[in-house]
Amino acid sequence: METITLTKLDPNFKFELAEKPGAANIRKCYACGTCTAGCPVFHVEHTYNPRKLIHKILLGMREQVLSSKVIWLCLRCYTCTANCPHDVDFSNIMMSLREMAIEEGYAPPEILEQIDFLTTAANDLRKDCINLFLHEGDITKEQIRENFEKMLQQIEKPGF
Repeated sequence: METITLTKLDPNFKFELAEKPGAANIRKCYACGTCTAGCPVFHVEHTYNPRKLIHKILLGMREQVLSSKVIWLCLRCYTCTANCPHDVDFSNIMMSLREMAIEEGYAPPEILEQIDFLTTAANDLRKDCINLFLHEGDITKEQIRENFEKMLQQIEKPGF
């Protein structure tokens, strides 16, 4: 059982989060657990519990939430959002929590490395596609396919 230290609580955390895109309805949550019951991640990893995370957010446990590894486990499948009886968009709340964790320096280095790699790889792939469509002949579909396969090989490496 986790001990809650009142002096470490941030009563404005939920309001600050509610200002983020897609997170406004967080204050409507009454912790029914529908999000957790339908979550595919919860069914394989019980440390990921959207209902408990919502409790921590509403209590103002900013540091515990933003430094938690569980905010990086969400698949963003939107099952929780689709099932929520109060239209709490938990998938977008998770995205906002990740952004806040990065901004406030809580994101683990390995997550930042993965984000950097995926951003660079996606941008390179976009450039290849644009070159293919705008300057046919500069790059071939085969080169794009090869670059995409290299990216997939990197992602499939252990520890990624």
